[in-house]
Amino acid sequence: MKLRSFFSFLIVSIIALLAVGAGAFYWLKDPTPLNLLQGGSTRVPAATIFIPKNAPMMLSILENPDKLEALGQKFAPAQEKGKIHSEFNQIKKSFLVNSGLNYSRDIQPWIGNEVTLAIAENDFDYDSSNGQQIGLLLAVESDNIERSRECIERFWQKSVTGKELVSVQYKGVKLMYRQKQIDRNITPLFSEISPTLATAIVPSGSTNQHSFVLFANHPKVLREAINNVQAANLNLSNNYQYQQALQQLKNGRIAVAFVNLSELNQTIGGQKEIGRQVKESLKNSTTNLAFTIGVKPLGLLAESILLLPEGQDLPLPLVMLESAPIKALNYIPAASPFVAASVDLNHLWDRISAKVAGNNFLSKLLNQPIADLQVNWGIDLVKDIFKSVHGEYVLALLPHPDRALPDWIFVAEKSPDLTKAIAHLDEIAASQNYSIGNFSLDNQQISAWTKLTTSTNFNRQVIKAEARGVRATVGNYEVFTSSVEAMDAVLKASELGSLAGNSEFQNAIAFLPQLNNGYLYLDWQSSREIWERGIPFLRLIELSGKPFFDHWRSLTLTSTGGDAGIQRASMFIRLN
Repeated sequence: MKLRSFFSFLIVSIIALLAVGAGAFYWLKDPTPLNLLQGGSTRVPAATIFIPKNAPMMLSILENPDKLEALGQKFAPAQEKGKIHSEFNQIKKSFLVNSGLNYSRDIQPWIGNEVTLAIAENDFDYDSSNGQQIGLLLAVESDNIERSRECIERFWQKSVTGKELVSVQYKGVKLMYRQKQIDRNITPLFSEISPTLATAIVPSGSTNQHSFVLFANHPKVLREAINNVQAANLNLSNNYQYQQALQQLKNGRIAVAFVNLSELNQTIGGQKEIGRQVKESLKNSTTNLAFTIGVKPLGLLAESILLLPEGQDLPLPLVMLESAPIKALNYIPAASPFVAASVDLNHLWDRISAKVAGNNFLSKLLNQPIADLQVNWGIDLVKDIFKSVHGEYVLALLPHPDRALPDWIFVAEKSPDLTKAIAHLDEIAASQNYSIGNFSLDNQQISAWTKLTTSTNFNRQVIKAEARGVRATVGNYEVFTSSVEAMDAVLKASELGSLAGNSEFQNAIAFLPQLNNGYLYLDWQSSREIWERGIPFLRLIELSGKPFFDHWRSLTLTSTGGDAGIQRASMFIRLN
C-alpha cells in the first residue's frame, strides 16, 4: 500500500465517518453502547505514547468504523441504508487502494477502536541540506495481534520483491520497510537507497493495554515513536497542556485533536531550515489548540480550547443570550448564508490582532482580507469602522440573483463614535467624487454614496448612478449595505422573515452555550457556489471529502470565554 493511500484514507474517513454517522444518529431514540446521546465515549487516545511531546498535530478517531456503520444502519430510515453502506464501502476502498488487501478478510478481524494520525516531526532528520522532511505517523489499534501480523506480512508480500524489503529489530520491535535502489547516474546527489513506507507492530505488553499497528513515511519516524514509548517524558501523553486540555474537555466524543500551533506554523509555512535550535526556541512560546467532536441529534458538536503560553490570556466580551440571540440579527434576511454577529468589534479586534501579531501564518490569515478591502474601498477599515463599533454588530452576505458576487450587509448599534465615523465616511466618499444622496425606500429615509457613470445603449449615451454603499438608521442601529436591493431586504426582514426567527438558524445554535461572544454562521447548502467561485481549490477539497460535503448543512461557531491562559469555543456542524 502506498503511504499516500493510508493518509488519504484517514483524512477522508475522518470527514466521512463523522458525517455519515451523525446523519444516521439523527434518528436515535434510546441509549446505545456508544453513549451517543452524550456525544460518544470518554476514552482518551492511547496512541499518544508514540507521538513526540511537541508534535505539530495529532488527530484520533475513537470509534470502530464497523460499529459506526452498524449503528447508522440500525437507526437510518430504509431509504438511507443503501447510501450509508455505499459510503462506508467507498471509505474502505480508499483505505486499501493499491494494497492488494481486502477489508473484510485482512482488516476487519483485527482493527480496534482507535485510528490516530500525527504530523510527528517537521524535519525528522534535522538536516537543512535536504530540505524539510516531515515525519508522518499513523497508529491503528489492533484487537487481534496475530491477525494484524498476518495482514502486514501479506501486504509486504504483495508490495515488494527481492532486496527492497528490510526487516530489522529495534528495541524489541520488528520494523519493516521498503528501500529502492537509486540509479546513481540519474540522481548522483542522493544516497544509494531511499526508504519509503515503514511498518511496525507494537503489542500491548509494550503499551500498557493497547496493541498498535504503526505506519510511517520513514523508519526514522518509527524509531522515534518507539523511543517515545520507552522514555515517557518525551511523548505527548505526558505533555502538561495536553493533559490540561483533556481535563477541560470532558464531554463524550468520537474524535480528539491536539495541535501545536507554533510547530504547525513551521509545517504549513514550508520553511526549509527547521533544525534543533528553532525547535527549542518554540517550546518557550507554545500555543496549543485542542478540540473534541461529539454526536448530537442534529449533527456534531465540536468543543475546543486554546491554551496560551504562561502569563498570557485572550479575554473577550461575553453576551448572555436568553430567549433570542443578538437583537441586530432581526434585521438580517433569513436567506443570508453567512453571518458574523457579536459585540464590541473595537475591543475584539484589538485583542485578536495583538495576539496573532507574532505569528506570521495567523497574522496573514487575519489581515490579508482586511487589506484587500481597504484597497478596494479606499478606507482604513480598522480605523474608520472597527474602532467606532462598541455595541452589537452583524456582518452578513446576501446572494444576489442577478450577480455572481453576493451583496453585503453590516448592522451596528448606534453610538456617538459611530455617528462621527459615518460623517468621516461621507468625507472620504466626497473626496473620491461620490455624491451623497438621500431618498425614501418603503417610507424609510436612506442615504447612498453614488457616482455617475455613462454607457452607450442603442447609440445613445446613458447616465447611470453607481452605488458604492447604502446607509439607513433603523431603530437603534445603523445599517450599511452594498446595494439598494440589499437595503430593501433588510427593511422587509421583519415582514418576510429574519435570520433570528429562522428555524434552521435556531437549530444551528440550539446546542451551543448561551453564554458566548456571538456567532459565526455558515449555511453551506445556500452558499456553496459562492465559496467555490471565490476559493478555486475548494472543489478539490470537496472531492476528497465528498461524503462530508454531501451531508453538511451548516456550521455555527462561537467563543465561550475562558480562564487565565485558556480560551474556549464551540462549533456545531448541522448535518442532513
